Amino acid sequence: MNIRRLSTLIVVLSTLVLGSCGFHIRGAQQSGSQLVGQLHLEDQGSVSVLRPLRNALKAQQVQFAAFREQADTVVILSDEILSRRVASVSGSGRVSEYELLHSVGLRTVRAEDGVKGGELVIDSSKLPKAQTVSVARDFTYDETDVLAKNDEERILRAEMREELVRHLVLVVFSGLR
Repeated sequence: MNIRRLSTLIVVLSTLVLGSCGFHIRGAQQSGSQLVGQLHLEDQGSVSVLRPLRNALKAQQVQFAAFREQADTVVILSDEILSRRVASVSGSGRVSEYELLHSVGLRTVRAEDGVKGGELVIDSSKLPKAQTVSVARDFTYDETDVLAKNDEERILRAEMREELVRHLVLVVFSGLR
């Protein structure tokens, strides 16, 4: 009888400990709309990941506000950088490897952080700093096979865009919990 009570007590205590540390059974998590309320997504300049990010957030059941005034959370994307730089050079001085970079600045502002009546309050002490979210990839280059390497770069850039969107979704949700 004591062993049964002890095992029941252990199960109850472990459940309480797991619940208090934020552990959730898969599928028991909050939906995106419960975390952010009405979200308004905007870009400063032309950001190519805006539409894929919107689609990814919709897949997480986030509700979007048509106007900033209606939003509980405003996500601002800015400073997109797409670059390619030489990563290594062969002994003959020719490029043998490039590094591709895709980065975006992200600022998440909640209503209590500085959105009043739909207008961002420009107070650097209250607004969070923009985070830079980036993805980098290396790829080898062969000047004898330029068309294939251009296709490889295009494919890598598409994969990098998808990965960047996944990172952006994680950053948005982690900043709101």
